[in-house]
Amino acid sequence: MKNKKIKLTFNDRKQFIVFAIKKHLGLLGIWLVFIIFGAFFAYLGSKFKTDGTLFMAFGFGFILLSSAFILFTLPSSLQYYYEQALTKKYGSYTLAKITNKRIDDYSHNLKNLDSSTNKRVKTFLYVIEFQFNYNNTTYSNECYFEHEATFNAITTTTVLPIKFLKTNPNKITVRRQKLSKQLGIKAQLCN
Repeated sequence: MKNKKIKLTFNDRKQFIVFAIKKHLGLLGIWLVFIIFGAFFAYLGSKFKTDGTLFMAFGFGFILLSSAFILFTLPSSLQYYYEQALTKKYGSYTLAKITNKRIDDYSHNLKNLDSSTNKRVKTFLYVIEFQFNYNNTTYSNECYFEHEATFNAITTTTVLPIKFLKTNPNKITVRRQKLSKQLGIKAQLCN
């Protein structure tokens, strides 16, 4: 069966875009601060009759580098939140079977500049792999949890409440509120 496209109204698209942008207001604010900071240095450089080019280059470089970083990372993140809003409104509910649990270790060492001591920063990502059936096809996906308590509460016999997009079943949202009630833990721990 070929996936059909959802015909979205202009109002729906606008709501989904606004939702995605709201999730990034802090990042966009920081970007604005970097632009203002760079513009300030460029302005200072333009006021100096001699040696102002270094300030101008620093200011424009500051603006360009921060803009390149934002423009490189922002589109995929905006698309992720847009799809989350789309799935929330037009998704279909089902239960998924857990197939695997794993812990991804992103721990690293921080070296203090004024001493030779290393500090170990432990960072883990708790991953749950799952699958579900829709239209006689099995779809596999995974979700992430920040808290070890949630990861430990989920067993391989737990059924995971999800919401997926019928037109693209690979677009999935874990129903975290329902999962927290199912596990009997606080909703904040299901993030």
